[in-house]
Amino acid sequence: MMITKKAINDDIAFIVATLKHKEVTIPSFFSCAAPGLAVMLGMILWQGFVAYPLTYHDKMSKLFAQGSIGFSFFLGFIIFFVLTNMQGKYLALPSDIREQSLVVKLVKRKSMIYTGIWIAVNVFAGVLIKILAFPVMISCGMQLVSLVFISLISTVDLGRYDLAVFSSVIKAWRDGDKLDPEQLERLDI
Repeated sequence: MMITKKAINDDIAFIVATLKHKEVTIPSFFSCAAPGLAVMLGMILWQGFVAYPLTYHDKMSKLFAQGSIGFSFFLGFIIFFVLTNMQGKYLALPSDIREQSLVVKLVKRKSMIYTGIWIAVNVFAGVLIKILAFPVMISCGMQLVSLVFISLISTVDLGRYDLAVFSSVIKAWRDGDKLDPEQLERLDI
């Protein structure tokens, strides 16, 4: 998707105008926490499936399984806080901005893509570990390494838009948030 500086300027003007005319709502805690809880529980359940051997249960494999599930819980807990924070900010935006803003749609789409890649990598690694009977700690390492690697890539990818968005916000502030008739039509004002 090719985004121009003019499109970002128009989008920032739309966001500013919408925030002037619409209320920002405070979402419920559960609506903010639900995605993070789902990811955390999914990680724990998936790690439990990967960690426990199907046939042989000696003391060391049980200990490693419990340790890997504990690590997944810890990592999931961190992800829970990050997702709850992001979801709270997203849900606080007026619905017009969530549905129509170019920048918000872009960040949402890219976040979903990176999340899907992270889940696919971990499911693939977990299946390989289970089939090939590799040590379960490899799965924990894979969760952490893939999370760090994809987080770095997504930060660099989304960081490309930071300067354009920041300069557009400064321009809108400096111009006193003047809106042209086309932007007012978009708001139905």
